[in-house]
Amino acid sequence: VNDSAPMHLCSAVDAPVCAIFCSTVPAFGFGPLSTFARVVEHLGPLACRPCGLHGHARCPLGHFRCAHEIETSQLLAALAEARAWHANGR
Repeated sequence: VNDSAPMHLCSAVDAPVCAIFCSTVPAFGFGPLSTFARVVEHLGPLACRPCGLHGHARCPLGHFRCAHEIETSQLLAALAEARAWHANGR
C-alpha cells in the first residue's frame, strides 16, 4: 500500500524493475512501464483479488493468499532476468 515509488522511479528511467503485486493488479494502470519490467503476482485465480484500487495493508478476508502464495521460484526467475539485463549493460 503506497509502496510503489521505487518501481515508478525505475520505470521513469527505463531501468530494470521487478514489481510484486499482491492485493491489487497492474491492469489498473499502476504497473511498471519500463521496457525492462517484470511483474510477479499470484498465478492462480483468486475471487477476492483485486480487493481494492490501491490494495490494503491487511487482507479484508484475513488470509492474504495473494501475497503468501506467490512462489519463491517466481521471484527468483524475475530477479535473474533483471540481473541478466544489468549484466548486458542495461
